[in-house]
Amino acid sequence: HTQAAKYIDPFLGTEGGGNVFPGPSLPFGMTKPGPDVGPNTGNAGWLAEGDINGFSQTHVSGTGGGAKYGNILVQPTVGELRSTDFGSPREGETASVGFYQVNLTRYATRVEITTARRVALYRFTYPKSANANILFDAGNCLSSGARQHEDQHLTASSVKIVSPTEVSGSTTVTGGWNQQTRPYTVYFYAISDTPASRSGTWRDNTLSPELEQSNSAGKTGAWLQFSTKQGQQVRLKVGISFISVDQARLNATREISGFDFEKTRTAAESAWNAVLSTIEVQGVTPEAKQLFYTSLYHTMLMPVDRTGENPLWQSTEPYFDDFYAIWDTFRTSAPLLTLIAPKSQASSVRALIDIYRHDGYLPDARSGNFNGRTQGGSNAEFFLTDAYLKKLPEIDWNAAYAAELKDAEVAPENQFKEGRGGLEDYKSLGYVTIEGVDRPGSKQMEYAADDFEIALLAKALGKTFDYEKYLTRSRNWEKLWDSDFEDGGFRGFIRPRHQDGSWKQDFTVMQHCTWGGDTFYEGNSWTYSTFVPQDVAALIRKAGGNELFVKRLDAFFDVPGRYDVGNEPGFLAPYLYVWAGRHDKTAERVREIIARNYHTGRKGLPGNDDSGAMGSWYAFGVIGIFPNAGQDVYLIGSPSIPETTFHLINGKSFTVEARNVSAENKYVVAAEWNGKPYDKAWFRHENLMQGGRLVLRMASKPSTWPTGPPPPSASDLEQ
Repeated sequence: HTQAAKYIDPFLGTEGGGNVFPGPSLPFGMTKPGPDVGPNTGNAGWLAEGDINGFSQTHVSGTGGGAKYGNILVQPTVGELRSTDFGSPREGETASVGFYQVNLTRYATRVEITTARRVALYRFTYPKSANANILFDAGNCLSSGARQHEDQHLTASSVKIVSPTEVSGSTTVTGGWNQQTRPYTVYFYAISDTPASRSGTWRDNTLSPELEQSNSAGKTGAWLQFSTKQGQQVRLKVGISFISVDQARLNATREISGFDFEKTRTAAESAWNAVLSTIEVQGVTPEAKQLFYTSLYHTMLMPVDRTGENPLWQSTEPYFDDFYAIWDTFRTSAPLLTLIAPKSQASSVRALIDIYRHDGYLPDARSGNFNGRTQGGSNAEFFLTDAYLKKLPEIDWNAAYAAELKDAEVAPENQFKEGRGGLEDYKSLGYVTIEGVDRPGSKQMEYAADDFEIALLAKALGKTFDYEKYLTRSRNWEKLWDSDFEDGGFRGFIRPRHQDGSWKQDFTVMQHCTWGGDTFYEGNSWTYSTFVPQDVAALIRKAGGNELFVKRLDAFFDVPGRYDVGNEPGFLAPYLYVWAGRHDKTAERVREIIARNYHTGRKGLPGNDDSGAMGSWYAFGVIGIFPNAGQDVYLIGSPSIPETTFHLINGKSFTVEARNVSAENKYVVAAEWNGKPYDKAWFRHENLMQGGRLVLRMASKPSTWPTGPPPPSASDLEQ
């Protein structure tokens, strides 16, 4: 395997709104042990400022909004036993792949953490003390601060001192960002390599010598106490499960047989080297490798493989959770994983279909074994159809199609949780109305794009009537195109409408909203008036042809506030120039966006990483190819890596070589595919999977390349 894991910086993107999880994790791993800090409001537990309250076993990565998880907190302390206020200032905080360490200055104690898939391993180095403790707070969970409607609520917890080396228990929680009403329970089984000289429990902050506590409404905790010599190490492994204490115990004993910290850490590093060995880069600086491989790493922290840990139903299918959120990941994360981790991507697609079978709907987001929330459309359609077109194996495509149809035809009881809100109006009028649902402008654009995904799968499965129906519905975006509305010298914008057909009044193209608003989610009309991934050719015609469309894109990027690099609806926008015959403009925009917004370091990302969405956009950008998600098409961009090789699942390799590439040489002036001239700025997935070499010749000034036809659009299918 390549030694790519050594380039990973777990702290890259932790600050500046990136909200990345800095603790150790395996690829798609269930345990994510790490510090919970200060007011306990960090989305991934960690915050730059504040004391460390302790180390919990479950976290998400890169998310925004209200917090989730932060369950089963452990904290080493020295001195007086406390059930509250046991946080500590920190220094010497460092992390590398599969490893995190920090010094707790209040206790003169060093904490080191590594992990397996479902069990965390801690190594505490204590000072000399007759009262060296490990505290277990079974009631801890992260808070959403001022976002009270997204807060988590502890509903029950329990602890039990099983022996001088073993503690077990559970925590049950509702709420969080997805506002789950059905609680999730995390069970734990902790084993120390050193017997405690004393132990006990607490309930509602009252310490007790009793060995067992349960609380149907709140906090419980436990403590082990040791007498330590200076520098004495105590190792603790904490197995977790979403099924039972017994399963947590099995996880703790099977996945890490003893307490070998270095062996566990090395195994974690090897796991990352294995998954990252599918893609190799040549000719870049160590700093560029750090940003590249850390970006790939972020795409594999979530979703989480919880196969064998589903408390809701028995199934032989894989089970994944923490799709957080598909609205973020369908555009670039899923297509990247299809290339570099196809088996895991296929498993997650199967898991989505199984969630539909048993829970009723495909999730647009899911955490805590509970669907929610929907941000735009029902974008699992992209996930599933993309997987079909790229031939991911062992997936029941008839079940996948049934799941997509449910989204398109059956209105959900709770439109914030799953499915398509405002569906009745969409089906009868052809558009989502202001009266029918919130965020109508963005929902309309996504429903139309989702319908194209259904059309593609229908065609592939021989369902001709459905194909025609959903292909027609994929043009519904035109029903919100107000061809008379003008802004900045450009005519024609997406504008929400009322049920009676009238346009939204007091409308400006810069309006945007979150939940409850009547315009566009995490974007404005400038952004969503470019979001027609299914039919860019039709969009260009609406906008007045190639020349006007190019000018519109220029105005979109050049005027501050119109384009937001930190939100996903604009991900495809820099590549739209390719359809209009101006590949040189795509090169300029992609290079400019990357140079301005992506860096190494803790503030290296332009906003929430969103389960690797930001990192995957960056990775495709520097490789020089970009997926039009939900289709089998890749666009050629402007590579900044001299050579990238994909080692494909079929045993072949595909290489993108950027000859003479540099900061100045950003334009592709000629291309060869396996030695033959190549005149298009796009290609299909099957071309890539056949292996070979795409050579892009780079220069400081554009040429007439490409001379071939533009990428496909839905309206091409109708001709």
